[in-house]
Amino acid sequence: MRKLAGPAALLLSGLLLAGCASTGSGAGQEPSAATDPTAIVDIQVGLEPTSLDVRTTSGAGLVQLMRGNVYEGLVGMSEDLEITPALASKWEVSEDGLVYTFTVRDGVSFHDGTPMTVEDVVGSLTASSAEGSLNPDAKRMTAVASIEATDDSTVVITLSRRDINFLDTLTTAAGFVTPQTEGLDLATTANGTGPYTVDQWNKGATISLVPAENYWGDKPANGGVVFHYITDPTTAATALRGGEIDMIAGTTPETAALFADDEAFTVTEGASTSWMTLGFNNAFEPLSDERVRKAIRQAINKEELVEVIGGGAITVGSMTVPSDPWYVDTTGSAPYDPEEAKALLKEAGQENLSLTLTVSNTYDTIITEFIAAELAKVGVEVKIDQVEFATWLDEAFTKKNYELTMVLHVDPSTLSYYGNPAYYWNYDNAEVQQLVADANTAASEADRDKNLSEVAKIVAEDSASDWLYSPQTLIVADSALGGYPTSRIANNLALSGITVAE
Repeated sequence: MRKLAGPAALLLSGLLLAGCASTGSGAGQEPSAATDPTAIVDIQVGLEPTSLDVRTTSGAGLVQLMRGNVYEGLVGMSEDLEITPALASKWEVSEDGLVYTFTVRDGVSFHDGTPMTVEDVVGSLTASSAEGSLNPDAKRMTAVASIEATDDSTVVITLSRRDINFLDTLTTAAGFVTPQTEGLDLATTANGTGPYTVDQWNKGATISLVPAENYWGDKPANGGVVFHYITDPTTAATALRGGEIDMIAGTTPETAALFADDEAFTVTEGASTSWMTLGFNNAFEPLSDERVRKAIRQAINKEELVEVIGGGAITVGSMTVPSDPWYVDTTGSAPYDPEEAKALLKEAGQENLSLTLTVSNTYDTIITEFIAAELAKVGVEVKIDQVEFATWLDEAFTKKNYELTMVLHVDPSTLSYYGNPAYYWNYDNAEVQQLVADANTAASEADRDKNLSEVAKIVAEDSASDWLYSPQTLIVADSALGGYPTSRIANNLALSGITVAE
């Protein structure tokens, strides 16, 4: 961590001490330790955004940076997945679950000093819910029928059907409130309402956040955060040892083991809702044949793959993990069996199959090389096409121009995307679509979870994708740090509570 010096430090210290938030239940030093509110925290993360525009850009790297840190919605989400007040101080939901009435906070400003109004809220949500919206989470807003401001502090959202996950949706990019300024360019800068504002983006290296002077809530417990985009675990470990960074936010068991017995560092393991997914283009022949998809799944030894990547992960049989309330064990849906894989390929007339695996260069080649080697054993030749992440987003994710692909999904709601035939997997199953619709309109969480459990079973039996493993959240940090989240950090990395011991 770095410390500000001179008059600026004294001024910033005064501002922060006047409204410093408690550090909560995060990891690190004892809560009673004296902390330095001017210290800059340097954090290693792996995935750099391709753009800063949360209105149009997909990617876990952008979510991790912006969500709750730079941009906010009417409501927020805690590390424990609880809905919390944000730009709305309170809300009410009608008995039929169709009308949401939000009381918008007074005295909130965007980072450029412009007051936030109910018109900004209405405009932002109207844009993300509009037909043809480019918002990465627009697909979650399809139940919205109308959005209106009934006075200067009240926004009413009416749904066309019950959506039990609607408040969750408002914590995503679809719910972020941005200024309704015509022609606003947010690709390389940001203008939110959160506790931090973007100070500088050195593309390919770092993004710096500094505390927002006009933030409406508790000021950050630190003097700013710098994200360092380092993809190589060895390089990250060296940077941590050398004091260039203070935290590795998600690493391998091998790297974590290097610091386990060193009192100068703290290693924590937390819950994860991430899946390393081998995606099949279900509309591409012969991957449109369930036998071929299942053969690919049965050809890959997931237990061995977990060992190859150094452990710290669990095998899963569908897009659900044990911490999900709708979890169901589907690991037996396509057990490792190379001989059965060969038989399925022969039955499908695909004994000499050749496929291209398109993957972002942000992922370790050891994974793709393992997949290619495993599939070669059953007669499937795999060509690995490693591309820039921006290219992957455009070609594979958006245009669906791929055969096989691999990506780490981090959103707990991703299971429901199998109910959207337009999603990049091109998976079209009417029963799944109905179950997802029923889950979304369920009157209770129990009913929702029952429907989603059925979805997990069906997509596993259909081999709609392959789920290679679910990585656990491993964090290594300087022991002077405290108050940082330890679970689900891939899509909810709250920064304002991070403290630095003096």
